[in-house]
Amino acid sequence: MTNKLGSANPNRIPQRKKIYKDREYLRLVGIYNYYKVPNLFETSGQPNVQELKLLSKFGYQVIINLSIRPTIKGEIIAEEEILKLLKVKYIHLPVDFNNPTQEDFEKFILKIQRYKDKKIWVHCEANMRVSAFVYKYRRDVLKLTHDEIIGDMKAIWKPNRIWNSFLNLNDLR
Repeated sequence: MTNKLGSANPNRIPQRKKIYKDREYLRLVGIYNYYKVPNLFETSGQPNVQELKLLSKFGYQVIINLSIRPTIKGEIIAEEEILKLLKVKYIHLPVDFNNPTQEDFEKFILKIQRYKDKKIWVHCEANMRVSAFVYKYRRDVLKLTHDEIIGDMKAIWKPNRIWNSFLNLNDLR
């Protein structure tokens, strides 16, 4: 079948679908402080409502939030309710940024191990808590070396005194 401009392009529709998926993927990796942890899962700062919907669309089955409360620019968002409607498991493990504890970390380990066969996204407000917990998880549980994994955390931030102490990084300087 042809049109006034010439022959019809049978590949036109699939190309548009690919472009649309590429744009959506760019929105996904554009979530604040996005980071893909090698061989584990993806992490970020707080996703907004549209980004939470996008996570569901990309097949994420479990979302773990380490911030005290889900907020964007000071406004609380109903993350748990949104994800429940999208049939995505929401786990809230609030970690005090100024006082992370071993108990917080152990809860994190339990959730990661429980859902290890699911597609997981982990976030907090700015991906700082998460990157620190992921560093500690990879070092203490997966037994990777500091030199293998420190770059992943440093891609997000350089931990302050409190977090250096929590991660036992003071001895590595």
